[in-house]
Amino acid sequence: MEPPKESAQGDLKFFTEIPWCAKHLSRPGTTIWIPYWKRKDAPPQTNLLFTRSLNTPDTLPAVVACYQKQAQDDALVDELKAFVALGEGVGGFPGVLHGGVTTAVFDEVLGMIVDLNHELGVLDDMFMTAYLNTSFVRPVPVPGTVLVVAKLVELGERKMLVAGTMQDENETVLAKAEALFVRVRAEKL
Repeated sequence: MEPPKESAQGDLKFFTEIPWCAKHLSRPGTTIWIPYWKRKDAPPQTNLLFTRSLNTPDTLPAVVACYQKQAQDDALVDELKAFVALGEGVGGFPGVLHGGVTTAVFDEVLGMIVDLNHELGVLDDMFMTAYLNTSFVRPVPVPGTVLVVAKLVELGERKMLVAGTMQDENETVLAKAEALFVRVRAEKL
């Protein structure tokens, strides 16, 4: 296997070889977006939980996100989909995704809406998680692949509310989450 930071193209190839994932990724107007921690040029010592600890063949071996191209370049992207491959190393109960990892994946994917819009120049400020509420609907099987859908619910002057679902290939909801992100000035970090 390629080293994790070199694997962005490998991740895309992984998901395009899974028919139900390929269907989503090949829809007209879909733009592929690779999370920064999966890129070659990821800043060192950033997001070490995902860059290092969970970026292994046995944990989260592949992650790719996508969104629909907006009509205007400066329009806010309000929905993002992320495909996440789950290895055996993220199991809690045998064959089931650990609840803490479920929550961490939601925090990361729902936060990708912030990262993507920041990268596109639509958002200037940084945001941090104020709260993340997770509801576990059904056991999430591991190993396996899930689709995590993040939707912007509300954007205020200082806050952003994002909702998400974790789904299987049949669009069965396995878990749900709601996150509140608050603006943080760079000098406060």
